Amino acid sequence: MSRDEQFLRIGKIIGAHGLHGRLRVLAITDIQERFEIGSCIYLHVRGEYQRNSILDFIEQKGRQCLIRLEGISDRDSALSLKGIEIFIERDEAEKTRHLIGEDAYYYYDIIGCSVYLEDEPFGRVKDILEAGAGEILVVEDSSGKEFLIPFVHSMVDTREVFKRKIYIYPIEGLIE
Repeated sequence: MSRDEQFLRIGKIIGAHGLHGRLRVLAITDIQERFEIGSCIYLHVRGEYQRNSILDFIEQKGRQCLIRLEGISDRDSALSLKGIEIFIERDEAEKTRHLIGEDAYYYYDIIGCSVYLEDEPFGRVKDILEAGAGEILVVEDSSGKEFLIPFVHSMVDTREVFKRKIYIYPIEGLIE
């Protein structure tokens, strides 16, 4: 497993709040407990994962929250982190798998899965993009061509994701 595969993205710093180093964060995890006081997180800064501890957490509307990190004590330091992504270790994510539900999965469970179209091998999941209306699977076929498939139940069947298989049912014209 590569170093990048050891980490799971849980949020992104979108700004500063106040004068004392509090960060505005867009959470991309459904498990708010990952931001609890004392939790260990990693900031991905200039290609490196920097370990840090959460000193304070305040839940906000929607997917936003406010956090304060060890060593960040003023607005300028907080603003310098805008755009930085927040990660946890994959092992830590596995410890909380029971919190996401029996039929749920992490993105890393899906990326790399074989993709089948009309029960025939089609390609593999290369990535998952987050769009305004939901997620989009980036599927690469055997020739290297990429297709964007909306990650919705009517088009994507994930019942065999733990067998590393996904079935797609795209609308007419989506794959040509």
